[in-house]
Formats: sequence, structure tokens, C-alpha cells
Amino acid sequence: MQFLYPSFLWALTALAIPVILHLFYFRRYKKVYFSNLRFLREVKEETSARNRLRNLLILLSRLLAMACIILAFAQPVIPVSDEIRSGIRKVSVFVDNSFSMQSFGKDLSLFDRARLKAQEVIMGYGQEDHFQVLGHELSPSQSQWISREEALIRLEEMDFTPLVKPLSIVAGRQKQSFAREEGIPVSWMISDFQQSIFDLDGKDTLQEINLLPMRGVREKNVAIDSAWFESPVQSLNQTSSLLFSIQNYAAEDADNIRVIISLDGQERPEGTFDIASGEIVIDTANITLLSTGWHNVVIRISDYPVTFDDTYFLSFYVAEHLRVLSINEQSENRKISAVFADSDYFIVEQALASNIPYARLDEFDLVVINELNAIPSGLIAALQKYAAGGGNVFFVPAAEGPLEQYNALLSEMKAKPFLPWSVGERQVGKLNDNAFIYSGVFSRMRPNMRLPKVTASFPYAASGTKGESLLTFRDGGDLLTFYTVDKGAFCVLSTSLDESFNNLITQPELFVPLMYNMTLYTSDARKLAHTIGLDNLIPMDKALLDQNEPVSLSGPSSFIPGISPLGSKVLIDVTGQVLSAGMYALTQNDKLIASLAFNYDRRESDLTLASREALTQGEGLILWDEAEETNFTQLIESNREGRLLWKWCIILALLFIGVEIALIRLWKQG
Repeated sequence: MQFLYPSFLWALTALAIPVILHLFYFRRYKKVYFSNLRFLREVKEETSARNRLRNLLILLSRLLAMACIILAFAQPVIPVSDEIRSGIRKVSVFVDNSFSMQSFGKDLSLFDRARLKAQEVIMGYGQEDHFQVLGHELSPSQSQWISREEALIRLEEMDFTPLVKPLSIVAGRQKQSFAREEGIPVSWMISDFQQSIFDLDGKDTLQEINLLPMRGVREKNVAIDSAWFESPVQSLNQTSSLLFSIQNYAAEDADNIRVIISLDGQERPEGTFDIASGEIVIDTANITLLSTGWHNVVIRISDYPVTFDDTYFLSFYVAEHLRVLSINEQSENRKISAVFADSDYFIVEQALASNIPYARLDEFDLVVINELNAIPSGLIAALQKYAAGGGNVFFVPAAEGPLEQYNALLSEMKAKPFLPWSVGERQVGKLNDNAFIYSGVFSRMRPNMRLPKVTASFPYAASGTKGESLLTFRDGGDLLTFYTVDKGAFCVLSTSLDESFNNLITQPELFVPLMYNMTLYTSDARKLAHTIGLDNLIPMDKALLDQNEPVSLSGPSSFIPGISPLGSKVLIDVTGQVLSAGMYALTQNDKLIASLAFNYDRRESDLTLASREALTQGEGLILWDEAEETNFTQLIESNREGRLLWKWCIILALLFIGVEIALIRLWKQG
């Protein structure tokens, strides 16, 4: 047994006072004279012995009552552990307030049960302790240390959030908070502990984490995981294939899942389908775009009771035109113009090597370097900057062109250098239909498909970075090679387009897709959708807005985001401000800059919970796997301080006082 306040034991010395009074108490007797005392001697001796016993019992009762009162103030305990730690505790309680906690237990949602248990946990500690109530937001205000009463109020004010953090992030935030102030650290996590967010390994034995799992009824859930277009760029008056992925996370099959797609507010049903347990279905919807500008698409499914992931928002922009610049040596390249002649969507501009519009390169989606006899260093630097910023370059060398200048361009673009011009017939033997340029171009590849043949070319050196082969010679070399340069693309043809050297131009099934897809390619495509809590910095082209003027974002909520320049981009900071999924319009001076789609994080769509073995895999994890009816206030008190005995001391003190009263009233002196 130990004492929480052993200093009170000094008061036991006060027990000597009643003993001393008892020993030195002499009652004064009044003398009464009798003629003869011989007959009273036996009665007197018997009465004196009884009174002495009565007084000793009364003294003992008083001493025991006083001793029990003193022990109650010293608070004796039977410790559960070998050591009872005294001092102010820093109690950090994390309550999972993500959407998965909307599931129900016996009578309450898991979130409501978690808040009740958190109240019991907080009440299990002392009034003088400091507390911290965390949710998935991990906001600065939640990191503050507050009193017990303020912590209980903060629990009542907690609500669901779309933000989801891995539990290792939460544990790290608690550890940082403990390091800021002195005290005994106590960490609690109350959650359903989904596998998707549980990443604690328990190896940090310096930080013990108390885990209190909330277990409810395993809900069914079918979710839209993502959506994307088959083509990275959408064109006017063209039918685009919209693909969307739907997954059944439940342990049973789901029937009659209805899908509705809305394009700019116009809804149309896409039918119903059945999906087996654990299955992922990728479906396609065809969308025809009849106008340029921003378009909003909403995909909805019918699923209950988990609904936060039943809607997927996406937005995209359809440009009025795509622009191509062909830089030629002496005259217009009619072959390139002919490729785009039948489409009003593409605008081709021709320029001579002597009059290159350097200042306007960023206006074009594709720049063709067409058989130049000289490539000055200024053009090389401009092309590298253009490609790094997201532009596409198609390089066509001239027959027997300047090898040194060509290799300078290839080196700047991180491409393999050329060897000297070589005359000799080479036959293309392989087409890479997995690459973006030729992906989906052919419904099937014929074994006897006609492929290009050249009579002279620039062979590649063995050294250098190997790009993606699009058309490969039978001898292993490349006719057409694709490279990515930062955010842009660089495509190299190893010979001239002159038909006397190369018959690629006579095969439109290969040349036309090459030119179209090189114009459409973008590795820096604007994201169709953003995830709340993950995509906090939205990049925008610097030319689209004025950095000196405020911008606003309006949708389910409205606010003014932060703006930060970064190179050729401007970052729109929405950290902690987008809390509802939907479409948000980014405007400046009442002008629409962009339409942004935000969706809830899909990590919690999988409702699978971490196993008991996972929750107890480390020494630093303490699992409180108690029944729902358990009073955690009493449980924590007993585990925190041991078995408290002060209440028993009070009861014994009252009992001894009662014995004293009984002795005085019922046992009369003789």
C-alpha cells in the first residue's frame, strides 16, 4: 500500500493527546462518611473494573476514528503498477470525427459513442490536469492545452469533418504537444481504427498510446472512386469518353445500383448495374461538347447508408482552338498544314527560321522544328524553356543537317545524341501502340501492317537517356522517339520528312495521329478533380489572373483564398477552407478564372477495420477493449492511481464514532 499524500501521516502523532489525557485524568470524588464500608467493598471493586474497561474501549474507538480520518487525508492506495507517478498530467484525447464514424452501434452513432467515452476518459483525470481534444482537422486551436471543463465543452462542439489524417500524423502531433510543456504525457485515441488510416507500429516505447476502439455494425458501401477522360484534352463538337470507377467495399453483392450523370446541370440516367463483393467496375459514358469554356460533370450513384462517396465532381476546360507553329527553313511546309486542314479546331501558323516569334512561343500547343539547316543557341534555350513550361516540340532534322547543333538541342532536351548521317535502307518493324501517341488509334494491330521505310537517317549513339520508342527499326534503332521534358514533351524523328528519304508522310494512319496527339499531349493537364484535405495548393497559369487583385472561391461555401507565385504558376491556397464537396468558381473582378471540383477523400470508403492483432502489435500501444457499458472514469482512476482506499477510511471512521456513541449511551457507569 502507498499514500498519495504521505505528509498527512504526521498528524498521527496527535493520537498521543487523548492517551495522555486519559492517563492523567483524575476524577475528584466527594467524600461521604458511612458508619461501616465493609459491605460495599466488593461492589466498589466490581464497578471500578467495569468502568475501566468501558473507558478503554471508548478511548480505542476515538483513537481509531481519528486515525482513519488522518489516513483518509493521506489517501492510501493499493497500486496497480509498481510506481505511482505524481504531478500534472498532459492528457491528449483524439476523437475520430471522420465520415466513417457515422456508422451505428447498438443505439448511437460511433461518433456519439466516441464523444461519450472521451468524456469518461477526461473525467478519469484530475481537476488540475491539462487537456487537449484533437480531431482529424489538427487545427492550431485544437493543439492548445485547456482545462477539464473547457475540454468537455470542446467535445460537445465537435462535428464531422471531410479531412482524414493517418493516425501516425495524429500521434506525431500529440508528441509535439507533449514536448512543448512539462508534465506527465498521456495519449488517447478513440476511433473505429480503419485499416486505411491505421499505421501505428507501436515501436516508440517512449510514447504510450491508449487505443479505445469503437465497433459498430459493418455497413454496406459502394463508392465512386474516380473518373477520367480517355483523352487528356477535350475538343469542341467531339464525343469524349468519360470513364468512371465504381467499387463494392461490402462483403455481399450489390444489386440495381443506379448511375446518373449531370453535364452542366443537365441530368441523364446511365442505367443500373450489379456489382459483386469486392469487385471494381469501370464504366464509360459518352459526352458530346457543343460549347467551349468550362464544363462541370457530376456522377451520382444510389447507395445507402454510407453516402459521402456516392457523388463525384469533375470540371474541365474546352479551348476554342489548339495552335501549332511550324518553323521552316525557307518556305511553308504544306505537309504539316494538310494534316490539320480538315479541322477548325487546329490553327497552324508557319514561320521562317529567320523570323521566329520567340515572344509568342507560349501561345502554341505544338512547335515543329522542321528541317532547319542551323539551330542557334538562342532557339535551343527558348525551346527548352518552352518545353519545361508544358509545351510540346516535334524535331525533324534536315538530311545531312548540322550534327553539332542538332546534338546541342538533343542534349538540352536530355535526349540521345545523333551519330553522323548514314545512307542505308532501314525498315520499321515495331509500332508501340501502348504509348500515348498511338494508344487507341488502331482497333486491332494487323500482323501485315504497312510500316515506314527510310533510305537514310541519323543513327543514335549508344550513350544518353533512352526515350520511349514509338516506331522502331528492325535493327533495334528508333525512327520516332518520345521524351518528356519537365512538364512538356519532345519528339524526335531520326530522318527528314522528305519522301526521298522517308515514306512516313505517305502513311496518314501513322502521321496524322502523331501530329494530332503531339498537339494534344500535356503532362501538366489541369486536374479534373481535387481531394479535400490533400489538394490544398491549386496551380494556375500566372497569365490568367492579376496577382495584385484578390480572388474569391464560391460554391457550397465562399471565401478568399491565398495567392502565392511559383515560377510560371500561381498557387491558390485553400488549406482548411474547403469542407464540402462540390463545384467552386474561382473569380477575379467578377470574371470566371476557373471552375474547380472538390471531392471527399475516398480513403474511408473501405470500412474494413484493423484487427485486434494490429492494434496490439507494439509495446507502445495499449488496447482498452472494454464493453460499451464500462465506466471509463472509474477504470482510469483505478489504473491511474491504483485502488483508492480513502472512502473505506471514512466509512471506518464513522463506524468507530458510532461505536463510541453506543458505548457512552448504552454502557452506563456503575
